[in-house]
Amino acid sequence: MARHRGRPLTGTARPRALAVVLGTGVVVSACAGADAGVELRSDVEHEAVTVQDSVGVPDAVDATTALGAALVMAGEPGENRVISPASVAVALAMLAEGARGESAAVLDGALGVAGEERTDAYNALQSAVLEYDGDPGDVDDDNLPERPLLHLANGVVVDEGREVEAAFLDSLARGYGAGVRMAELSDSSGGRALDAWVREHTGGRIESSSIQPSPDLVLVLQNAVLLAARWQDPFGAELTSERPFTLASGGEVQVEAMSQQVLAAYAEVAGGQAVRLPYSEGFAMDVLLPAPGRQTAPGAEVWRALDESLGGPAATDVQLQLPKVDVETSADLVPPLTELGLGLLFSYPGADLTGIAPDLFVGAVGHQTTLTVDEEGTVAAATTEIGAEAGYAPDPSHPVVMTVDRPFALRIVHVETGWPLFMGVVADPRG
Repeated sequence: MARHRGRPLTGTARPRALAVVLGTGVVVSACAGADAGVELRSDVEHEAVTVQDSVGVPDAVDATTALGAALVMAGEPGENRVISPASVAVALAMLAEGARGESAAVLDGALGVAGEERTDAYNALQSAVLEYDGDPGDVDDDNLPERPLLHLANGVVVDEGREVEAAFLDSLARGYGAGVRMAELSDSSGGRALDAWVREHTGGRIESSSIQPSPDLVLVLQNAVLLAARWQDPFGAELTSERPFTLASGGEVQVEAMSQQVLAAYAEVAGGQAVRLPYSEGFAMDVLLPAPGRQTAPGAEVWRALDESLGGPAATDVQLQLPKVDVETSADLVPPLTELGLGLLFSYPGADLTGIAPDLFVGAVGHQTTLTVDEEGTVAAATTEIGAEAGYAPDPSHPVVMTVDRPFALRIVHVETGWPLFMGVVADPRG
């Protein structure tokens, strides 16, 4: 599994910025170590909501898909780009609990639901995937669990001596199960607290926070997601071999490519090919190979169309060649989020986060991911940090052939809800 050290992100120096840290990765929840800060607990208990009891879930899933697609499309052509839409959405939803006025409106627009319906929808989606919760430290990259492990954790770090609205912290405890920790966010001890939480909740797959301590840093919101899952139909290692892969530039490289004939949901869209590869239960990876000459990163409308065509019971014999993947990516999400209409949050005094504390704005949003795909399955981790200073025998004779030998898109979804946990484009499987 690749390791990635976070690149510090800082916002423009302005009065009292808020830092929101979102982390996504295949992990299990565990108590962060001594460096993670002094943990405080709200008297408010987490109140889990079910998908069936939340009317806003379909809109939240649709908005998360649109958000993920837009952030992937914002990447540079020819570069790997992997995003955790679920992580980014949950972090923004946590931020929305303290937003007011127009700032709340732009966040609600991006998240697809508003007010209590928003809180309940993202609560329900997290509760649904946490059926698979486990300890990140138990993940062995060379021996993936028989049952998928997905850990999603939320936390809040408040700078020592700063005052944050109790109602905001209570709402995070109630809707997101977020514990509160105190740390000196102005110096290196605060940085160690952020780093320790990131390492703990990604099982060390991401080693450090992308938020740099600052005298203006008031609060950090943290979300972590980790997934480790075994294929329902693993690839045979004996069939893996060096194969050519054509980069977006036209150059050709040799990559390790896996092969198998599999019975799977298959679709063709806009001249491209798509296949859904289920994990042992609960989750699936959708692989989209665009038509030659087409943009690798699809828009949300393509993913929505594939939800219907890949989500049914129909299956096709597919002779699949898929490269092994080992990539890590990092991105500053402020520019694409600004393009999506959230620019107000990054301005002072324009941002209204008075539900958290006065005079706050979002100064930086950083996202880091790692993704490993091999014959056995997948391990994926990510962190997003918002720094606001403050039984069938296949027919071997007529399979559909799908040879993934050029840049492709992928998405990992929770099958029951369709919530996208990871989404990206692989321009070069070698990383």
